[in-house]
Amino acid sequence: MKKVVVLFAILTMVLSVFSITITMTAGAVGRELEVLYEQIAVFMEENPDITVNVLPMPNSSTDRHDLYVTYLASGTPDPDVLMLDVIWPAEFAPFLVDLTDDYDYFGLDAFFPGTVASNTVDGSLVAVPWFTDAGILYYRKDLLEKYGYDVPETWDELYTAAKDISAKEGINGFVWQGARYEGLTCDVMEFVHSFGGEIMKDGKVVVDDPEYYDNNLAAITFMNKLIVDGVSPAGVTTYMEEEARRIFQNGDAVFMRNWPYAWSLANAPESPVAGKVGITVLPKGPAPDGRNSATLGGWNLGINVNSSPAEVEASKKLIKFLTSKEQQVYKAVYAGQTPTMIEAYNDPRTIEANDFYPDILDVFLNAEPRPISPIYSEISYEIQVAVHQVLTGQSTPERALDSLARNLKSLVE
Repeated sequence: MKKVVVLFAILTMVLSVFSITITMTAGAVGRELEVLYEQIAVFMEENPDITVNVLPMPNSSTDRHDLYVTYLASGTPDPDVLMLDVIWPAEFAPFLVDLTDDYDYFGLDAFFPGTVASNTVDGSLVAVPWFTDAGILYYRKDLLEKYGYDVPETWDELYTAAKDISAKEGINGFVWQGARYEGLTCDVMEFVHSFGGEIMKDGKVVVDDPEYYDNNLAAITFMNKLIVDGVSPAGVTTYMEEEARRIFQNGDAVFMRNWPYAWSLANAPESPVAGKVGITVLPKGPAPDGRNSATLGGWNLGINVNSSPAEVEASKKLIKFLTSKEQQVYKAVYAGQTPTMIEAYNDPRTIEANDFYPDILDVFLNAEPRPISPIYSEISYEIQVAVHQVLTGQSTPERALDSLARNLKSLVE
């Protein structure tokens, strides 16, 4: 008996020497956290020497960013694997492991080129694309048919249909992300670009440039008009993705701007609007400068530069697993998050669960980035503050744009 105990103790010690624990940050929008736990369970079964602890993060990307700043600036080795917004690689590059030599290991030639480029900073690969995003318009196809409206192609058409149908049905017309956080910046960029405007171009502030100012003003004025005229509820200024989704999914809105993840949830068997939802590109602004525009979103996986060599290698294994074709398909089917690998995007299982993918492939390929800068978080903050003040009645569009131009120029010029 003593020999058995001794052998068990020795075996335990040997296993502990060859096992390692890593920590990964994660979001919890929709079903993504639930699906991640399922995927990690499979990974640990295949890799019994690696234990993965999940550290859930706030759904607000702004709050998540601030936590990362705290973690990385302190030099802590935890968390090891960081879930990174598509706009963060340039800012966090000094704190991330250089993965350039692992390009082939991750099979990145099989990914959409734009997703790889967004994770490349000064020629160095600092993260691996996990899933991509672009803003899209959800609509109640049953209500549009009931009241004789076509799917809107312009913002004015959406305004008219939303105002009429919402009044007759006693629901909201259009819900979107209007809280003062990163999601508002995404929405602002879509409105501005769709009206033919620009906030920054080639690293320069052009928000008050004569070429763009009138269109910028028209875009922000229209956003405010949606709230003032009751097409969007006043509470939209507190909505993030999930608040908007829940309202739309409960049958309490005609239109919604959101990311693709909401599709599978809106069409789940228990959803009140299952089978009644359509998806299309976001509308255009008025002619002659109006065009369709979707903000590029998505999340990537990077590794903390302060992690130990063994933790780095374990983290690479986890990232390779999570970004593999099979796991990207699984994530697309069960979490509704869009693959970054071309074969996974086109896989029949992915298309069956997200039958709109073939129709909006161009939206993902042509999605427009937010301003690319190592100080992006400061730039985004100024955009959020300026526009949110308009939406909450604290400023006028004219004053807000003038203030935004001054503040951005003080940051970058």
